[in-house]
Amino acid sequence: METTPEVTKDLETIANLKVSAEVRAWMARRDLKQIWLAEILGIGQSAVSKRLRGALPFTAPELLLIATALELSLGELLGGLAHEKSPHPVGEGLGSSTGAGVAVAGLDPATSRL
Repeated sequence: METTPEVTKDLETIANLKVSAEVRAWMARRDLKQIWLAEILGIGQSAVSKRLRGALPFTAPELLLIATALELSLGELLGGLAHEKSPHPVGEGLGSSTGAGVAVAGLDPATSRL
C-alpha cells in the first residue's frame, strides 16, 4: 500500500495537533505559562507558541524534557496518544520495504512478529 505525500503530511499535521493538545492540557492542569516551557526547552517563546499550536512539531528530546520537568512518564504526558494503533502497520506504506522495523505512526512497538 503506497502512501502519498499528501496523506503523510495530513498524518503529521494530525499528530502534531494531538501532541500539542496534550502538552497544553498538562500545562493548564499545572497552571504553567509558555515562558516556563521556553525556559525548559531553551527556546524562544515564539517557537514555543508555534509548537503549542501544532504549527511546528515537538521533537522527541523536547517531549522527554517536558515529561521530566512535569515529573511524568512520556506515556503519561501523551495520554491516549501512546495507546493509539498505527494507521501504517510495519512494512506497509512508509515503513521498511522488508517489513522489518518500526511502525511509522503511533508509539506502540510492533508485536505482530512476536
